Amino acid sequence: MSAISNWDSWANFFMLLTASSGSLLFAGGTFDNSITIVYNNVPGDMVTGLQVAGGFSAFIVFDRQKILFDTGGDAAVLLGNINALELELGKMDAVVISHNHWDHIYGLPVLYYLAEPVPKVYVPGSSRDSVLRQNPRLDIVPVDEPFEILPNVWSSGVMKTSYRNITLHEQSLILDGDRGLHVITGCAHPGIVKIIERVREVIPERPIALVAGGFHLVNASERDVRDISARLKELGVTNIAPSHCTGGMAMDIFRKEWGKNFIELYLGYVCKF
Repeated sequence: MSAISNWDSWANFFMLLTASSGSLLFAGGTFDNSITIVYNNVPGDMVTGLQVAGGFSAFIVFDRQKILFDTGGDAAVLLGNINALELELGKMDAVVISHNHWDHIYGLPVLYYLAEPVPKVYVPGSSRDSVLRQNPRLDIVPVDEPFEILPNVWSSGVMKTSYRNITLHEQSLILDGDRGLHVITGCAHPGIVKIIERVREVIPERPIALVAGGFHLVNASERDVRDISARLKELGVTNIAPSHCTGGMAMDIFRKEWGKNFIELYLGYVCKF
């Protein structure tokens, strides 16, 4: 899969879509805190018009701030899903990219046509040059250490791991709200338990209300999944919403072990808090 680089072609595509649909932006919705899954390979009870595709993206409204976490693997699919869900991305405050894999970054060109002004894009520091080459008109901000991106919105800081014998750096997003921390992961390549342990270091002594996103357990054994489930409970996690690359077997185990504290995080799902 190649990077999207032909900006003129994308501009023509979006102009045609705007002309046919009347508008790219929708004014509906409220400023309740929410996480809306706008790109996912996990289907569910979806809104008509949504397209399931490999990748992950979540549109977050938190304390009247709008954040896009990851952008999926196809800008056209992301745009179609945003329109189907009638979301307004204009005047977005930040975009956060968990890691430099195609199914999390190739939707970035959508920003030019949905966000005014185009927000800063926070990426793992080692990925800055690569992402910038693919998206030369974006304001790319490298991230290494944990820091507060927006008021009460934190990067976990980059965590180093190896994936298919290649070094990989990944960050997660932390929302520090009245009911506790909400942690959003892209793929959790460094390990979901290690990520939550890092969260505990970044913002100690706060309840963890939710951990949501990819847990990357598709090849994990049943025993490993059960151990991870138990450890997450030991770390004080209240609710989990695994999706994307978590894997069917792991999802089934979590679903049974967490009961009412398991959230089905499918494409189009809206988690309000």
